[in-house]
Amino acid sequence: MKYLIIVAAICCFIGIVDLPLSYYFFLRILVSLMALIIIFNEFRSRSFWLIAFILIFILFNPFWPIYFYLKPFWIVIDILVGLLFFYYFSTLIPKKETKEPEAIDIQHEEITKTRDRIIK
Repeated sequence: MKYLIIVAAICCFIGIVDLPLSYYFFLRILVSLMALIIIFNEFRSRSFWLIAFILIFILFNPFWPIYFYLKPFWIVIDILVGLLFFYYFSTLIPKKETKEPEAIDIQHEEITKTRDRIIK
């Protein structure tokens, strides 16, 4: 599922180019499906992602499409949605914890060296 998010983001960036209408219908289905999956995953957290992907689902839904009729509006929307998908994907990747090198705390004790030893 994680890698389908990357596919949806790349398809959004490809949508910037002037393509046939069938591609944009495919883009609507793909983006709305991925947004719906993310909405179900983030439903309990009620975070920023839930609200953002609900808006994306409404904007890209294939059942009741929203038309802006001007390509520059869709270019901006496709770029923003693609960037949101990439950023959401980066939050899913677990961060590698770097281990700090362990410092050995040894208190240096000076040993007095004398020529004469007293043995008891």
